[in-house]
Amino acid sequence: MSAVAVFHADHAEHLREALAAHAAGLPVFLGNPRWAEHELAEAARQIPRGTIIKGATCEPRGLGTCDWPTNWRGRVLIPTGGTGGKVKFVIHSAETLRAAALGLRDALVARGLSPILHGVTCTPPWHVSGFLPAIRARVTGGSHVVIDGRFREEDALPAVGLPADGTKIISLVPAQLARLLAKSAGEAWLRAFDVVLLGGSAVPAPLIAEIRARRLPVFLTYGSTETAAACALCAPEKIWADEAVRGTPLPGVAFATNADGVVTIATAALGLGLWPDGPIGSPWLSGDRGEVASDGSVKISGRADRIIITGGEKVDPARVEQALLATGLLKEALVLGMVDATWGEVVTACVVGPASAESRLRQACEALEPAARPRRYVFVPTMPTNASGKPDREAIAKLTA
Repeated sequence: MSAVAVFHADHAEHLREALAAHAAGLPVFLGNPRWAEHELAEAARQIPRGTIIKGATCEPRGLGTCDWPTNWRGRVLIPTGGTGGKVKFVIHSAETLRAAALGLRDALVARGLSPILHGVTCTPPWHVSGFLPAIRARVTGGSHVVIDGRFREEDALPAVGLPADGTKIISLVPAQLARLLAKSAGEAWLRAFDVVLLGGSAVPAPLIAEIRARRLPVFLTYGSTETAAACALCAPEKIWADEAVRGTPLPGVAFATNADGVVTIATAALGLGLWPDGPIGSPWLSGDRGEVASDGSVKISGRADRIIITGGEKVDPARVEQALLATGLLKEALVLGMVDATWGEVVTACVVGPASAESRLRQACEALEPAARPRRYVFVPTMPTNASGKPDREAIAKLTA
């Protein structure tokens, strides 16, 4: 028995090959065909020799474990990272993926929805958000389709064709939802789904306002590759009522925080480890700062590792982004700490909005402590994003340099 690594650029073909290998019990690496040359070389260094490569020219040079692949049947290795050659794979098993699917199913059944989950993949299937819809459908007896998730202005909306029975789910990132709502038929197309899972990055305030005004069936999600996608949901009615965004854990998920305010997660859906580094401890330290209420719900305030240190002062960029977006002048905002010879890092805001708003943005940030006020603003027509729809920090860093 050999492992399989899938690198097909075509989403449907990539998913078909990966699912076939998984169904056959083979260990399967989900390769990203958009990796740069140095990232692909790093993946080749990690993927064990003898692995069958599908869809790319790649010569695996890695070493397997002493029981590879005999005791690795059904493992799915999902990439995480990929910046500057830092490619790693989160190791999931059939059991962790099943636990993730059943956790979402049980949460939706508790709301009166069908336990049969039909899904759509419209994000790259080498990301957890694109792979899990197919797993949920398989585990619960649902149907699954792959569509083009670019939702370009000039393109007609894709036909979906899911069965009328069961719970119809689509997983989107904020940029996709915004593009859909900009289309005249976008809202009606979205309402064909019972559940819209929205995650992948922070949701801009104007988009939250759109969800509220249109009363869309959008569930804000919190999760990661390590937790096999969503592990908490904020229900639509909470968004419609303008309540604070808090994630209610899926059944079997438990949140806590450590002494530094970083969220820990315990769940049967937690990945078994990072390839090739070793096991993931449970509960897992997420790297996200947040607060856990007595009812177990969680409010995420930002990444612990995004803290900017400027002139010896620590700045939480999430707070600055909130201040900027609260003005209503911007569509999106991302705050970064750019290297500076004098200050160590200088607080820099990359924003989608008119350059004429800069003086008003600076005025709004006067409410923040001096160290947190952006010294530099870069105005862009659209926020650069990577293949998963998240802000592309490398591209933004170049724009703000």
